[in-house]
Amino acid sequence: MELFFDLVFVFALSQLSHHLLEHLSWLGAGETFVLLLAVYKVWVYTTWSATLLDTSLREVQWMLLIVMLVTLFMNASIDSSFGAFGWLFVACYLAVQLGRGAWMLTAGLDETTHNHFVRTLTWGFMSAPFWIAGVFFDAVPRLMIWGVAAAIDLLGHMLAHRLPGRKTEGSRVPLPGERMFERFGLFYLIALGETILSTGLAIAGNLEDPLIFVTGTVGLAGSIAIWWCYFHSLERDILDKLATVHDHFRPGILAGNTLLMLLAGLILVAAGDQLVISDPSARPELSTVLLLFGGPALFLAGRGIFIRQVLGLRHPTDLIGIGTLAVLAGLSLLLPAFVAAMGALLPLIGVAVADTVIRRRRFKQPIN
Repeated sequence: MELFFDLVFVFALSQLSHHLLEHLSWLGAGETFVLLLAVYKVWVYTTWSATLLDTSLREVQWMLLIVMLVTLFMNASIDSSFGAFGWLFVACYLAVQLGRGAWMLTAGLDETTHNHFVRTLTWGFMSAPFWIAGVFFDAVPRLMIWGVAAAIDLLGHMLAHRLPGRKTEGSRVPLPGERMFERFGLFYLIALGETILSTGLAIAGNLEDPLIFVTGTVGLAGSIAIWWCYFHSLERDILDKLATVHDHFRPGILAGNTLLMLLAGLILVAAGDQLVISDPSARPELSTVLLLFGGPALFLAGRGIFIRQVLGLRHPTDLIGIGTLAVLAGLSLLLPAFVAAMGALLPLIGVAVADTVIRRRRFKQPIN
């Protein structure tokens, strides 16, 4: 049921990357991030709510289906959210966030979790006036007002929805950490699937270009490298760490914060790959370079923060990878776009290889 619920967000991620491509500017990037934050908030809090409950119960399944329906219309309005249909995006977003939050208060939660959802709902009502007010303005002031709303939502998430004199004791929240992290991984896998979908569609539209075999291969290789860095090197370490700690709440909050960075990176990667495939031999514009190299850099930054904060490990490979991306980004302005794309891929491959070597050394059994 939860995987079925996730499918509606494939459409959302596709809409977000399309919106960024249609508005290649700092203003468009800001719009895309605000919209991404709203989409992600709907997913993460609905998923968390379902994780705390029994998804075999009919009322929980109905909750997921209703959220799925409303979210479908919210996602459909993404590309027009800063135009004529901003009201639809906000109406759907607030209906899900506030409606689901109120419903959770009737779900028979334990006192600690119930109080936390009261605070979550309180933070939701704090940002709601800004979401509503933005509808009555044009694109630029709307972005500024919605930016305030998104900042309130993000701050609430980062602070675990604390209120003056009241906070959540993570060890008392019955959060099944292994299941929650599995949901994070599956959602990220779906997001990776969207990058492959966008690459495939771009290939289908440019089959007459002889460089398509190079650019298409590079696009897929980038998705594979990101998959390897997350699922082969990171996921197992997360599960091992959860087995040794009692409080799964704090790692869950940190994972939610960094997952947002990882998703933003994938949207940049998907948009950059489409631009390269559409015109591989031209010199890339600054916007294309920022997409090509900014996506992997965001991914490595989010991964590095998570490894340090949650796992307590120091992986210099992420910093080295980000530094290499910065250097290659400057050089890529002088090269054809398909060469720039290969340059953005190399640091990811390097990090994947280095992680594999480090992990093998860490778990290598001594020979007696």
